[in-house]
Amino acid sequence: LLLHPSHLLHCGSLTSTLHSIILGISGDATIITIFTSNYNLEPPCLTALQRLDMFQNLKVVKVTPVAGKDREAFSFSYLVQRVEESLVKKKGVTIQRLDIPCGEGDIRPLVRYLRMLSFYIHALVVSSKTPKKEVDGGGGVVDVSISFDASTNITTITAKHNNEKCSSSSLQLKPGSFQNLYAITPPTLLDPRASHTVSELQKLHPNKLKSPMELSQILDFYFAKTLAPTVILSHDKQLIGDLIGILSKMESVRGIRDIDPARYKMMKSLYDASDTPNLRDDILHILHDDGGKHHPQGGGASATTFVAVELSCHTADAQLQIREIIEDTPSMTAFSTERSALHKDGLLFGVFVEGEITPEIRSRASLVI
Repeated sequence: LLLHPSHLLHCGSLTSTLHSIILGISGDATIITIFTSNYNLEPPCLTALQRLDMFQNLKVVKVTPVAGKDREAFSFSYLVQRVEESLVKKKGVTIQRLDIPCGEGDIRPLVRYLRMLSFYIHALVVSSKTPKKEVDGGGGVVDVSISFDASTNITTITAKHNNEKCSSSSLQLKPGSFQNLYAITPPTLLDPRASHTVSELQKLHPNKLKSPMELSQILDFYFAKTLAPTVILSHDKQLIGDLIGILSKMESVRGIRDIDPARYKMMKSLYDASDTPNLRDDILHILHDDGGKHHPQGGGASATTFVAVELSCHTADAQLQIREIIEDTPSMTAFSTERSALHKDGLLFGVFVEGEITPEIRSRASLVI
């Protein structure tokens, strides 16, 4: 991460605002300017910026991803957090061992991998025969270990029950397309909405789905809010349209249909009017409106609402325009707050792509159907 024009943060009171008016922006020490980019700031550009009074002290700071033991510690703590959130009613579950390759560089693929692991840990523990009263009572009733076998590329989750009446259980996972994790023997507790969606889609498109089981698993991740967001690509516009249509008919899913990025803004720019229509705000309005219904006093975005969006990209430029909205990081804009940040768990983007899929969009995909 290197410096590049992006955000302007203005921190100060009325007094500092008056100083800005009198001295000009370049003379106001209360204004902190931060440029961010994934690309190097070339020396000629740095020299040109430093000629300006405001940027004469500009410095380049390279931010590197967490690595080594710190990366392992992050992996363990993040997985524990995810498991605790998903198994909030089962206080007796503890992660005893995490022996997996943590990789290097960009941490987002690792986070995605850990979120899928937490999904399968939840499925394994919930489907186990541990007595409910013992699990709810706490005391480390279920110890979970995760190991990776490099020779077979298989990840094994083992849940050991500290009870003589219950034996240990395990689940083996293998990588599939787009680095998704799939259970060799799928767990019994899968969301019926996922299988229902695939069944209905197959009725409309017989023999068209190449991997219905993979799609079912990806949709299961979607309803468990494992992927953030879920992104499904296809060269078949009708197939994507029907997928979003089926999902939109479900009680907890709100649909946004047939958005063309070439004709409709994905998000406002800093200079757009506040009422400029855009997809990001459309999604936030749905989430906050539903959140207000559940929490009339104001409780933020709804935790039970899912959103399914149909995007139609007819050109490579249209694909570039959706990069940020489908990226697996919260969507922020200038002057964003926690309330206005778009967190993407519970979001699904069905994307029709005309022509070749660009590398930027393929790298963000959960599945191509």
